Formats: sequence, structure tokens, C-alpha cells
Amino acid sequence: MLYNIENKNGYEVYSFKNIDLKIKCIEISDRVNVYINYNGCNPLFSMLFGGFEVECELSSIRFDIGYEKDGCNNTMYGVVSRLDAKEFIMEIYFFIMENRTAINLNEYDKNVWDY
Repeated sequence: MLYNIENKNGYEVYSFKNIDLKIKCIEISDRVNVYINYNGCNPLFSMLFGGFEVECELSSIRFDIGYEKDGCNNTMYGVVSRLDAKEFIMEIYFFIMENRTAINLNEYDKNVWDY
């Protein structure tokens, strides 16, 4: 297994074993909000510019982007159907591994969510 799943109060955290990647999933009705923490940053914005959406389309995964602004913290996250959530998580992992996502991250991408 590539990851461990930890059930928290109202959400799950997927922690990957070979890289510093944590994915927090919060189920809301039939949708799941998917927050990404890779090396202390949220790479979703960079991933979108790098073709992540196309990769998901090839795997028949449809997702939306959610956005929270809380004071000075800006958080972008994926919103996917509950049925596609596990596949979406794996797509995130493989995209990060294959595309050297870390080199595109900067101070603006710093993550502030706890898990």
C-alpha cells in the first residue's frame, strides 16, 4: 500500500509513505473536498498549469475547484464525486511523482491547514 489512512474527526488524511504528501478528504453529501499538502505547500495551482486536469480527463475523473479565503490564508482544493475520490487521490500522487511538481512551488503556495 502506498499510503496510510488516518480517520480524524469528520475527515480522512491519506499520508504517502515515500514522499511528504498528505491529502485531507472531507465528505460533504455525495462530494469530497480534497486538500493537498506536499512538502508543506499546496501544489494544486501549479498542477493545473502543468496539465493535471487533462490527466484526470484521460482517466474519466471530473472535478471542480473550491476556494477558501480566511484572513491572509488562501486555500484552493479539488471537489470530486465520492465515487471518484480514491482514483483522484491516486491521480494526484502519480502526477506529483511524474512531473517534478516541487520545483514549481513558491512562498505563495505555503499550506496552513492542519491535519
